[in-house]
Amino acid sequence: MILKRMSLTLKAGKENFCNEPDANLQWESLILEYPDDMQIHTLHALRIGLCFKVNRGDLTDGQTTEIFENMKRALINAEAI
Repeated sequence: MILKRMSLTLKAGKENFCNEPDANLQWESLILEYPDDMQIHTLHALRIGLCFKVNRGDLTDGQTTEIFENMKRALINAEAI
C-alpha cells in the first residue's frame, strides 16, 4: 500500500506545511504519480480543506494535524481489512 510507505502530514514540529511550496509540490507529484489512487486523492482533498480552515482561523494547526492523521490511519486500517 502506498500510504504506509509515505510520510504524508500537514505539519512537522511547529512548521505549518499548508503554505509551504515544497509540500504543495510533493502533493501534486503524488497525484501525478498515482492518478488512480483514491486514498491519495482523499487525503489531498482533506488537506486542501483543512488548510483552508486553518488559514481562515476555524481550526488550529494541532486540530488539523489530528484530523489528518486520524483519517490517514483510518484509510490504512480500512485497506488492511
